[in-house]
Amino acid sequence: MKRSTPEKIELAVFYIIILLILREWLMPIVQLTNTGYFTQFLLFMAICLTIGVFNLPIIISWSLKILYITWFIVSVYNRGELTTMQFLSNELRYNVDVLITGDWVLVSDPFRTSLFFILIWMLIYLIQHWVSVRHTVYYFLVLTVFFIGTLDTFTEYDGTVAIIKVMILGLVLTSLLFIKRLMQSANMQKDWGSYLLFATPIILFVTIAGLAATFLPKAEPQWPDPVPYMKGMVGLGDSSSSGSVATVGYGDNDESLGGPFVGDDTVVYEIETPIRQYWRVETKDYYTSKGWLHTSEQDAISHLQFTDPIGLSIMPGDVEPQKVEVHSMGEYDFLLQAYGTTGYWTDDPNANNLRFNEANEKINWLLNGQLGEGEEPTNYEITFQQPEYNYTALKETVSSTESDQRYLQLPEQLPRRVIDLAHEITGGYESVYDKARAIESYFARSGFKYETKNVSQPAKDEDYVDQFLFETMLGYCDNFSTSMVVMLRSVGIQARWVKGFASGERVASSDGMTTYRVTNNDAHSWVEAYIDGIGWMPFEPTIGFSNPMNIDYDIEIAPGEEQLPEPETPEVERPQPEKQETTAGGNKKLAIDFAKYKWVLYVLTAVLIVGAIIAWRMRGKWQPKLAVQMNRSKLNNPDQFENVYFVLLKQLERIYLKRGTYETLQNFAIRVDRALETTKMSELTAVYEQYIYAGNSHNFDTTKVKENWEYLINRTSN
Repeated sequence: MKRSTPEKIELAVFYIIILLILREWLMPIVQLTNTGYFTQFLLFMAICLTIGVFNLPIIISWSLKILYITWFIVSVYNRGELTTMQFLSNELRYNVDVLITGDWVLVSDPFRTSLFFILIWMLIYLIQHWVSVRHTVYYFLVLTVFFIGTLDTFTEYDGTVAIIKVMILGLVLTSLLFIKRLMQSANMQKDWGSYLLFATPIILFVTIAGLAATFLPKAEPQWPDPVPYMKGMVGLGDSSSSGSVATVGYGDNDESLGGPFVGDDTVVYEIETPIRQYWRVETKDYYTSKGWLHTSEQDAISHLQFTDPIGLSIMPGDVEPQKVEVHSMGEYDFLLQAYGTTGYWTDDPNANNLRFNEANEKINWLLNGQLGEGEEPTNYEITFQQPEYNYTALKETVSSTESDQRYLQLPEQLPRRVIDLAHEITGGYESVYDKARAIESYFARSGFKYETKNVSQPAKDEDYVDQFLFETMLGYCDNFSTSMVVMLRSVGIQARWVKGFASGERVASSDGMTTYRVTNNDAHSWVEAYIDGIGWMPFEPTIGFSNPMNIDYDIEIAPGEEQLPEPETPEVERPQPEKQETTAGGNKKLAIDFAKYKWVLYVLTAVLIVGAIIAWRMRGKWQPKLAVQMNRSKLNNPDQFENVYFVLLKQLERIYLKRGTYETLQNFAIRVDRALETTKMSELTAVYEQYIYAGNSHNFDTTKVKENWEYLINRTSN
């Protein structure tokens, strides 16, 4: 049925909005696959929609689309060596052979492009049905939001603006289609004044709401990012090592760092201390490019009494001993260490022995000569003498050579740009202390951010430090501390990775002692660097944290004004990230060997063929029901009656009640009534003839017409 000019204008408006939404489908596909030819694909979409506006015959419509696809394939892929017919025939023969042999991954690029065009063709046909017949775009809008949201989540494509565009355009189109359905159900004649009167407020409201939602401030996400967990589940290396989002707390396994974690405010210690400080547990020396290991062959285990002196590498200061009271709430089998620890004491009669590993400096308590197996004394006391570092000695020492060469270990595959960056940061400084301070402060002044949720884990071929320094620049203490240790080692400074707990939350203070409450959230890692003649000194690179150090400023310096000197050499341009052929998550492209799964494809093909045969044989059951569902609402509009009547004729043909070439509608209706033993076909045909040929719509009883039409449609299923 031909459309009137107002109907064409209305449909053109709908299709222009559809084209703008389809453009948001096409952009990420072209961007992520490096396909190119964005304009040509968009032009094909516009041609399909334009053909739909004018409702061209199927022969003309198909011919135009096939000609465009052929022109594109030939112009892009034929290099001029063959004629058009030779090129097309060669492509056809090759791809048919490939499909028959089951090597589907070997199909040619022209064939893949043709399939993409056909997919666009089918998608637009479905959208045209939704818009022009069902007068709704709900499913299309939901699919679009899901598609863009999925790409935004799992690839590097940023769909923020696209989602806003789609929602505004989709809500506008939904509103216009609702007005159209409303006017049809009320049998209102097309009046552009009334149409605009209804549509204008809706369009303005949707536009203003969309702009307000775009520019108003928004709260941060409240849930952990699910992407690292999902990628970890499928083995793409973007999750914690356990395949899930981790919970913060102290753990022994640091082989695979990275990934998000959720907080845990479970109280594990209450500590009474005269000064605020960090609480050491152990150190690790071997960096694997993914995490940390302890060099077990360096282990030197000794069993000590609680009152015996402990040979920790952090030398006590030349000050009066002080005491710390530790009240344990957790079930850790290690003891905390204050900086400058000299001994322990407990009133637990079963815990009078200690196990000290000189290699990683971890201290466990022993119960009757055995490890505590998850328990530790409820209360114990630490005696310590806070280390003091002489400022002049720190500024004058330029070497770090006296400790152990294992604290200079770096993986062979460490990217060169990490080493170059370390030399760039420290190039203008002489002393070990200044170089360490330069690296320590680098993160805070270079745009790095502290983050616990949206944190990646390196892929199989990626270095943990390199990823943090040059790719993400987001992370928590493990990222910052590991990166500083690696950069210190890169410039020849011995350094090690330290684990323990931060100070905790201050909850009380009396008689010179302050009580801190330490939770699992306070589990922390930091850095210790070795300076010749001074020993091991702690550094804190993590943004937002501070590890208090006792420095003896033996020269005149204004309070709080200890500054690093300006570099003496020009600043080197920071290395740019190396280009790698990767997919969205930073992983190398994966290839699937479809040859191994030929039998699956054969089974699926067989199931589809059998299903199609069954559906065809049982079409008498489902076709009438489908016809009723798709066309019932059209009977509310007399203008659609002709189309609905023809649907009935097609269903009657299926049960061998086909109108003869020279048979009048009334004679045909009588023949149908005789076959079905009813009079409803004659009644429906009489209304049809009055409306079509006489233009009389006054006797059009919608309820009666709908009842007769549905009755006849349902009779075709018997």
